[in-house]
Amino acid sequence: MEPNEFEFLISPEGLALVEQHIDDDPARLALKLRHPAVTRQIQMLQKCRTKLPGYHAARCIVPPIAYEQASSEATAAARTAGILDAIPDGKRRLAIDLTCGLGVDSLALSRAFERVVTVETDPLRAAIARWNFNRLGADNITVVRASAEEFVAALPDEYRNADLIYVDPSRKQADGKRVYSIEESSPDILQMLPTLRSFARRIVVKLSPLFDVAEVYRLFGPGACAEVISLDGECKEVLAKVGFATEAEATPYLRTTVIRHGQVRRFDFSPASLDTPFPSASRPDELPILLVPDVAFYKARAVAAYAAVCLTHGTIAPAGEYLVSDHVPADFAGTAYRITQRMPYRPKEVARTLRSRGIRRINIHRRGFPASAEQIARTLGVTPGSANDLFVLTLDSQPTALFVDRID
Repeated sequence: MEPNEFEFLISPEGLALVEQHIDDDPARLALKLRHPAVTRQIQMLQKCRTKLPGYHAARCIVPPIAYEQASSEATAAARTAGILDAIPDGKRRLAIDLTCGLGVDSLALSRAFERVVTVETDPLRAAIARWNFNRLGADNITVVRASAEEFVAALPDEYRNADLIYVDPSRKQADGKRVYSIEESSPDILQMLPTLRSFARRIVVKLSPLFDVAEVYRLFGPGACAEVISLDGECKEVLAKVGFATEAEATPYLRTTVIRHGQVRRFDFSPASLDTPFPSASRPDELPILLVPDVAFYKARAVAAYAAVCLTHGTIAPAGEYLVSDHVPADFAGTAYRITQRMPYRPKEVARTLRSRGIRRINIHRRGFPASAEQIARTLGVTPGSANDLFVLTLDSQPTALFVDRID
């Protein structure tokens, strides 16, 4: 987005055009209106309906790149609520967001803290953020135009002793190339960490959903806490929390936050619980229910801990990297299936079974299995996708196929 496009979009004419055509098809609108900035803005606002409903309702300005990089409102709200667990009411005065972007994270913080200062290096994005915050009624957010490094180097006294610093380092370089290490991200939070700790009690760093949770403790120190957040079965982010462990002995070593169908659930694990032995059963091959815990538990390497600590009723046992049980646990955080047929994974026999059932399309699930889902589909002569599900796993050192029906 260019500055002149932004100026037109916030003009009375631009605002009126967006409002008049907010529900129109952008492809057809492009030929009708001949206002590319308006068409793009309508297209972005339509995308916001699910991910950023508040931005859609307020008719905010949403640049495409900023949208792609932004947290969803649901994830930002859940993250902020989890942060507040360890911050007493009287210590929620000032939060600093060193990486404003579209401002979704700053907005979530503004609903919990008396004041939020958010830092944005790009002048246009800073102007857009100010305008959006005004539309959203977030009058307790101050936008500072500077890089994170510049802001920290010249930090005014009024911003010292902040109750929280939040950072979401960019994983893209200026040329658009994606980077994967935290040291290559911008800002380099590890280099800044000692300085940040000198003027803020707590620091939260948002990391890539691909980030190894074990690295949180290595890079941020043994006092750090880690959190994995998933939204409707997709891992959205890994958090490193620094300075929280001193607040209360109950602060978790590892947390998984599972957001499903608008419901937020948190599961806290201590180092001792992560070492809890996996549940066992005498005849796991006879248990009729297959349980697939939420992806957050897999990302956190906490499937065994979740089973041992939270699923304490009935019989539950490992099945490869999944679980099998004699029942569906109440409030199970994942997806449950009824096993309709077990058989050794011999591709010709499995393919014959599929043909006998008239199945040509099927969802193939696999964890800890040497072949990918695409390779398995090609071997079986089926196309991925449909309402049918097939699990391929290694059970008691034997490749196994499970035909299942999903339990809603």
